[in-house]
Amino acid sequence: MRLFYWIFAGILAAAAGLFALGNRGDVTVDFWPLGPALELPLFVALVGALYIGFALGAVIAWFGGGRARSRGRAATRRADALAREVAELKAKIAAGTPAAAPPPPPAPLPIPTPPV
Repeated sequence: MRLFYWIFAGILAAAAGLFALGNRGDVTVDFWPLGPALELPLFVALVGALYIGFALGAVIAWFGGGRARSRGRAATRRADALAREVAELKAKIAAGTPAAAPPPPPAPLPIPTPPV
């Protein structure tokens, strides 16, 4: 599988290099409300747009995953707390100290009798 990855990556890199060599002509890139127009080689303009799109997508994905990261941190804290509690209870059992008994269940409510 790794061999296929490197073959594909090599072909992609060669295609990008050939594209850059074949498209060295200048194009005008105009950022109208922000500033003056720039004269750039075509491949620089296209690769720059790809990098900017990748960066914006990564930022959006990072913000989108915030809730999952938060839940993961909370689950980790809960698991650590439970592990500490288990270790304390095992230490109490090993020392022969009885663990705290759970409270007794509540008494059942009386069943009302229907009126006659």
